[in-house]
Amino acid sequence: PGPTLYAEVGDVIVCHFRNAERRLRQAVTVHPHGVRYNPEYDGAYLGDFTRAGGFVEPEEEFTYVWEATPDSVGVWPYHDHGPNHMLNTFRGLFGAVVIRERGAPAPDVERILFLHNMPPQVTGIPRLLHCINGRSFAGNTPTIRARVGQRVAIHVMGMDSNFHTFHIHGHRWRDAAGAFVDCPTVGPNETITASFVEDNPGRWLYHCHVFSHQDAGMAGWYVVEP
Repeated sequence: PGPTLYAEVGDVIVCHFRNAERRLRQAVTVHPHGVRYNPEYDGAYLGDFTRAGGFVEPEEEFTYVWEATPDSVGVWPYHDHGPNHMLNTFRGLFGAVVIRERGAPAPDVERILFLHNMPPQVTGIPRLLHCINGRSFAGNTPTIRARVGQRVAIHVMGMDSNFHTFHIHGHRWRDAAGAFVDCPTVGPNETITASFVEDNPGRWLYHCHVFSHQDAGMAGWYVVEP
């Protein structure tokens, strides 16, 4: 994934983008979710109606300008939306935008997990891999660490064409409606957040509970110190 962008309500986000890709020689873009912008900064390839930000060729640069408005509060994806956006997104051309209320404190532990697959035409491996942040299988995927008493927020995004679930062994949290959950569903380009005060030390497994996804690599470790 690309870098995580942080902003507060009222900020203007200026994203300087350079297409440094040399192997495939493809035009790529940055398309954001959750922020306000004019059509020039949409970052979408639109055929005959494409603007400069929707077709950034290799070695070219473009500056996107987005606004964080009151309805932008949350955690949102950004991703390639150029002419080959599906495979390029599977290759890892995506990231997150975190927008908070002005002055709102950050959690003690905050991590972003992207659930996605990498097909054979991307990896050259004759099997489909289900990944977390571009990696597969616990020990290779991100290991999240926290301590008892810390405020934890794990933001989980779906970044492929599948529906996934997110489960942390030994933990529950409230969803946006206030119900306790431990295995919510996340769809393509959706975000769910597991937010809680940590109180259960140990080494815990987290994973997608679609078993075929877990068995193909979509799992990791969550380690809590006393």
